[in-house]
Amino acid sequence: MKIRKASKKDFEISIRIAKELKEWFTNEAIRNMKTDFRMNNLIVAVDKSIVAGFLCYTSNSGKMQLIWMGVKRNIQRKRIGEKLLKWLEKEAKKLNLYSIEVETLPEEEKYKPYNQTRAFYYKNGFKRAFYKKARIKGWDDQIILEKRLG
Repeated sequence: MKIRKASKKDFEISIRIAKELKEWFTNEAIRNMKTDFRMNNLIVAVDKSIVAGFLCYTSNSGKMQLIWMGVKRNIQRKRIGEKLLKWLEKEAKKLNLYSIEVETLPEEEKYKPYNQTRAFYYKNGFKRAFYKKARIKGWDDQIILEKRLG
């Protein structure tokens, strides 16, 4: 498994992966991803020349922000997400950033796919930093999870 910066072709493959993960990514999320992938940084996990997963990120005020991450459904739970996170953590440390943050649905939202998402982040050293109320009607409240880098 190799983690590398995404090529132009990888952008489209990453969008296709996200479209297959309907429990996590709505049509609006997919539209936003198309912009975010171009405006920010995108890396992919590649196994035998096949893109297995993606992670989109940026930095802001001394912290790394994980924007989007997804792994092909049929190969989830094979530590691909963990490898993407480890790559991101190394990159953040190289840049002397103090933490990695990610937004996700809060525990108060009883939705099984996001129970798995939060469990994944908690297992990988993230802690709940704060609760963020939705500012746009129809959007969900979020929690910010943070992993401090030492």
